[in-house]
Amino acid sequence: MCLPYHLSDRKTRFLMVIGNLSLVAAILMLKFFRLSTGAAQEWTDGLSGLLFGISIGINLMAIRSGRRLQSDQPKEI
Repeated sequence: MCLPYHLSDRKTRFLMVIGNLSLVAAILMLKFFRLSTGAAQEWTDGLSGLLFGISIGINLMAIRSGRRLQSDQPKEI
């Protein structure tokens, strides 16, 4: 994957930012919002799991759209 061309597309760059922000939010939630009660801890685990899933999905979508852009790029001889 050619990163300079991959990151030159505005949509791909935006998707990568959203995916990475959700990853950081999930990690920080697990690190700092660990509450002592059972129900609150389950909500924290569930929400961080949701954010991990969103991060994985959006980052894979960004990689796929970046590869699609690379295949559309003309080949150099």
